[in-house]
Amino acid sequence: MKKILCALLAALMLLSATACGTGDSGSGTEKATGTQAEETGSETETDNSLICDLPKDLNYGGDEVTIIYAKASGREDELVSEGLGNGTVSDAVYERNQMVETQLKIKFALVAEDGLNVASKVDTDIKSSSGKPEFDIVVNGTYMAVTPAIEGKYKNLSALNNIDTGKSYWTQGYNNLTTFTASNRQFLASGPIAISMFRLMFLTIYNRTVMDNNKKEDLYDVVMRGEWTLDYQYNLIKGMYVDSGDNKRTDDDTYGFITGDIISMDPYMVSTGVPLITKDAETRELTFNADAQKELTEVVDAVQKLVHDEGTYLFKTADKDDVGKNYIVEAFAKGKSMMATLMFWNMEHNIDQLATLTYGIAPIPKFSKTQEYRSYVQDQVSSFGISAGVGGDDRSEELAAVLEAMAYHSYNIVRPAYYTNTLSTRYMQDPQSEEILNLIFKSLSFDFSQTCSNILSGSCLRDMMRPIMSGNRNTVSSQMRSWGRSVPKRLQKINEDLEKMDSN
Repeated sequence: MKKILCALLAALMLLSATACGTGDSGSGTEKATGTQAEETGSETETDNSLICDLPKDLNYGGDEVTIIYAKASGREDELVSEGLGNGTVSDAVYERNQMVETQLKIKFALVAEDGLNVASKVDTDIKSSSGKPEFDIVVNGTYMAVTPAIEGKYKNLSALNNIDTGKSYWTQGYNNLTTFTASNRQFLASGPIAISMFRLMFLTIYNRTVMDNNKKEDLYDVVMRGEWTLDYQYNLIKGMYVDSGDNKRTDDDTYGFITGDIISMDPYMVSTGVPLITKDAETRELTFNADAQKELTEVVDAVQKLVHDEGTYLFKTADKDDVGKNYIVEAFAKGKSMMATLMFWNMEHNIDQLATLTYGIAPIPKFSKTQEYRSYVQDQVSSFGISAGVGGDDRSEELAAVLEAMAYHSYNIVRPAYYTNTLSTRYMQDPQSEEILNLIFKSLSFDFSQTCSNILSGSCLRDMMRPIMSGNRNTVSSQMRSWGRSVPKRLQKINEDLEKMDSN
């Protein structure tokens, strides 16, 4: 069987390698969307947006391309596969890698590193490389990559031939986040090339049986009417607490809502559309949004009311509520509670437990009915860039071609394997859930202070909002005053440092 699969793969590689260099758009028909938090809705399809324009005769003579990547939950298998026959997604990653190697006549060397160490490893490598670094392409969580990016540790992708991040197989909203200065310097890119762009997106999962037993309207209809708000969620879950009999509040009891006080707080900043840092559309200058105080105060009031109701169980600390933790989904899978906040990664790792339930999905609720839905992907989503240590235009443009081919083939091979064949076909139980799944991904939105959270070292606005969101007192006013004294100055320094890149 494996010999047959390998023969089929060889034929597919030949077809796809040709397609990427001759203007064939492949099998994809949807655009990899995603906007900044203050912009909503899917983007308009443009002519040729799915066509790979790489020259068809590129041949790099067997060059080795070394990729250092962060080994972390939800990202460990984005680049690495043990070969065919190891699962739908693993097979797709293997096929993608083989196609890129065949098309460009290169060979991948993949180096795994703890996510906390990737940036320092690359920095040391750049300083000692003399134009020939050990690591060519860097794949790291966005929150860990953005500071090295603005410090000049990555090549400017927009200045290179052989890569066009405006293509639909790159995520455009992400491009906006990682492009700086009036000359549009883009250091990082992402999209379906990163499985984490799907896995690390947040959703609301709900138990249809519990909803029916409590005579609640199915959330599909609520979402489609545009009425799925924080206030609606609160009115659904308030007072829905039933003790299991031990007179103690534990995750074995029955609740209306199960969530956490760390990463589960993050999506609300995006879903409610309140950016703390904005970027000018033309100059790309970063600005602290001091005008957000009134809206943010109202959002925090609504979230605090929700999470502190008797009907909510709140998992506390990063030991229980972080990427790679499954406490929330495991509590929900017991089948007693109405709904929970999850990432698709949690569904993937607990699908056997969830399969015993009749469930549906919804976006993270918005603040008001008049808003569009906005979906948030966690800041550990993988970024892709070229090390600034790489010397020579020829080598840089070779690596640009590698990224472009990876993005194109990921869109046409890995994306269907994960999104269509796994998320949609295996995890969604009915057509309504598939429709909501598409809505969630089409409403993918980006907020600078959330996705590029570590840009202000020691003052991560996103992290500082977590205890405010989940706390008992609304301290937005005092926190905004504090930020107003320091954040604008720090952003101005970043803007000035970035402008110096344009003048050099």
